[in-house]
Amino acid sequence: MESPSTPHEWLEHEDNLARSGRISRLEWLASHYPDASGFLLHGGWLSKQLLEEAKYCYVFGQYLAAAILGVAFVERVLASQFYATGRNDLERAGGLDLLQQALQAGLLSQEEFHRFDRMRRLRNPLVHFRRPMVVDTVEARAVKESTHPKQVVESDAREILEGVLAVLKRHSI
Repeated sequence: MESPSTPHEWLEHEDNLARSGRISRLEWLASHYPDASGFLLHGGWLSKQLLEEAKYCYVFGQYLAAAILGVAFVERVLASQFYATGRNDLERAGGLDLLQQALQAGLLSQEEFHRFDRMRRLRNPLVHFRRPMVVDTVEARAVKESTHPKQVVESDAREILEGVLAVLKRHSI
């Protein structure tokens, strides 16, 4: 087949190639989504947008973006809960500090703390430079697991989205 020559043809070609995967990911997301007709989220419109874009990116196979946005959503929801109670000292707190404070304040169980810390550790090599093949990089993990880096990132994005949905279930109204 010739390469698509117009934007319309390119999109149609991409849609045809990726449709079944998108449907599969959307079905997975729908089956794990909390049962509700709407949510109120701590952190306002931006929290909602982080959630929506993380879901959208996952469905469309943009796994790096889904992972990064998913962790940003969790951090924003937790930070805004602290802010709502007068904790202005955590406005620019790092992810680990935020999680530790949330654990101390009873916003997270020990199990949730470990889950969200793992999400943070999956995200960090995506947004903070690491030397090639350092243990926690996507590439090093792919070699260790004998798989393609895209498979590693897809798995990470799904794990992060599971955590995002757990936050949605527990920390929304």
